[in-house]
Amino acid sequence: MLTIVLCDDIELHLNKAEQLVSEIMEKQGIPYEIRLFRDAETMLSHVEFNEVRPDIAILDIELDGENGISLAKKLNQSAPKCPVIFLTSYIDYAPDAYEAEHIWFVVKNRADEYLEPALEKALTVYRNSQNKETGILVRDNRRITVIPIEKILYISKVGRKAQICCTDGEYFDTRSPSALIPEELSAYFMRCHQGYWVNFKMIRELDKDELVFPGDIRVPISRRYRDTVRRKFFDSYHFHPKDKD
Repeated sequence: MLTIVLCDDIELHLNKAEQLVSEIMEKQGIPYEIRLFRDAETMLSHVEFNEVRPDIAILDIELDGENGISLAKKLNQSAPKCPVIFLTSYIDYAPDAYEAEHIWFVVKNRADEYLEPALEKALTVYRNSQNKETGILVRDNRRITVIPIEKILYISKVGRKAQICCTDGEYFDTRSPSALIPEELSAYFMRCHQGYWVNFKMIRELDKDELVFPGDIRVPISRRYRDTVRRKFFDSYHFHPKDKD
């Protein structure tokens, strides 16, 4: 389901934007949800802790506290594939808006006319992004990195952090491995040990009680997960240990 986030500190304007977006999206015939926020801090908190995964963002610029341009800059980092539309009452903000990545600048008194083409462009950007590489967002302190799924070997639990072992090095995140893996990518991963989740597509060998990855990197298989791991490994190659030539 496509998620559209709206942020405006004036409730009347927020509700008006929600109504317009709903009317436009009903014409598209695709499943969607709209999440409403009255301030930048709350919205960023929901995004950074994966409580909301925005596909399109529509932001007012003049907000209490942090302004919409600053909010968009942070959203560009935490959700880099999310197209941003600015919806504001003040045309004077147009030059400043280019400080952040966005696809359209709509003045509120012309929203009935221009929000629909802006949203259609955002939907095109969204659809195109779905055809590109998928990955996992990793946050280490204030640094946010998008790691393509084809680079991830496994994710392990190290103390209170998650260690992401990749073909090009290691990354860390304060979230647990299970929380780090988004639902839409869960099919790529398989748990093989209390503290290990492996990228199934990257396994090169099953060696007794270990899974072997490129570079002869090895991950243990615990007794609890042994049968499940072996079954999935052999089933994926349409092979069974009892098969005969």
